[in-house]
Amino acid sequence: MSNLFIFNSDLRLRDNPALSNASNNGEALAALFIINPQKWTDHNESDLKIAFQIEHLKRLSKELDVLNIPLKLIKADGIKDERKKIVEFVKTNSISEVFVNKEYGFNEIQRNSYLDKEFTKFNKKLNIYDSSIFEPNSIRTQSDTFFKVFTPYSRAFRSKLISKKPEIIDLPKKQKTKNFESDKIQSLEMSVERMNILKLYEVGEENALTKLEKFVENKILSYKEKRDFPSLEGTSSLSPYLSSGILSSNECLFKVFEQFSEDEIGVKTWVTEIIWREFYKYILFHNPRVSKNLSFSEKYDDFPWSADEDNFISWTKGETGVPIIDAAMRQLNNTGWMHNRLRMIVAMYLSKNLLIDWRKGEEYFMKNLIDGDFASNNGGWQWSASTGVDAAPYFRIFNPITQSEKFDKEGNFIKKWLPELESVKNIHDPSTEERKQTGYSEHLVDLKLSRKKAIEVFSNFSK
Repeated sequence: MSNLFIFNSDLRLRDNPALSNASNNGEALAALFIINPQKWTDHNESDLKIAFQIEHLKRLSKELDVLNIPLKLIKADGIKDERKKIVEFVKTNSISEVFVNKEYGFNEIQRNSYLDKEFTKFNKKLNIYDSSIFEPNSIRTQSDTFFKVFTPYSRAFRSKLISKKPEIIDLPKKQKTKNFESDKIQSLEMSVERMNILKLYEVGEENALTKLEKFVENKILSYKEKRDFPSLEGTSSLSPYLSSGILSSNECLFKVFEQFSEDEIGVKTWVTEIIWREFYKYILFHNPRVSKNLSFSEKYDDFPWSADEDNFISWTKGETGVPIIDAAMRQLNNTGWMHNRLRMIVAMYLSKNLLIDWRKGEEYFMKNLIDGDFASNNGGWQWSASTGVDAAPYFRIFNPITQSEKFDKEGNFIKKWLPELESVKNIHDPSTEERKQTGYSEHLVDLKLSRKKAIEVFSNFSK
């Protein structure tokens, strides 16, 4: 019996339920990765993220070969073509059963539904496994609906954790026979600048696990006190591995609870961040609207967002005149990553002070982040814009200057990305004279007046 496992956002050997079960269910197994540039474009996937995945696949292919599991590549043109190409591969290569881990996006759910129906026509079986910590339908309110607020969801999640501690799925079993040779993997063509950014990130499952272990051993206890300060290395920096499934959320909790309980300082805060990731996938599953470029809250479908393209471009370039925002955007543009506290600050500035549609910011992030995760990115942007699930109320608008003074008190982060401001007296909000001397931008908008306007627009729209 020859089986097929299809990689999606689960590019790992450890804690991979579909891959493990596929390896235990026959004598031969092939793994499949689909090269689908049109789907990547449709989903606004960053070239950095795709290149990172492909470089990782080169290493993963060698590890699979040791297990007699060849890695095959097929090319597709969009999501509909992808499912047809999978069916063709199964028919052509006499595959008996196909194994996948569940994906929560609308297109991915539709794809698997199509495959299941097609395979049934010629007596093939599609086996779908859930790779989240808890299957989305297993966490329900007392009235048997899905949660729309994080805090009660988190309580229900933690309650389940008490009775079911994380366990790691076995590594795939070595196959008796090898029916194919692995395909050669070509690197993604990129500019020199983008290649230099890619070099900042190490590929490989072992590197991800080592990074996780070092964080748990050395940093997690100080996570709560350091995580909001962008000039400190206070976060785990695991998001590139989590978003591509090189590392699972389940593995993260497993490693933490091997050493600590949630009573330890810093541990509960970090576990909460993992639960937020699961929550946004949960929302994606239960509310397909968010997969369709729509707000979670239907009432905002016709919100009068500003169409000021010049302001949007200035925001993308880090030329807003607000140092903490400009430094954050330059970090994103030059590293493919942005500190989480800064993501909230820049998102709220775009959607509230500039009143620009959050979807433009969401798309820009996805196209530039190496750790772009649709569910988390969408959830974070809608939280900031007050259009999403359990979102910040529309009148809660961060003052970026106050945020800067609080979380970058000495201006070390700003100085790193805006060296032209290194000698100014007030690095958080330079004077008009200092801006002229350094060539630094004036404010795009008055922060107080734009805040007042945003509250008025949201308030009038909500009536």
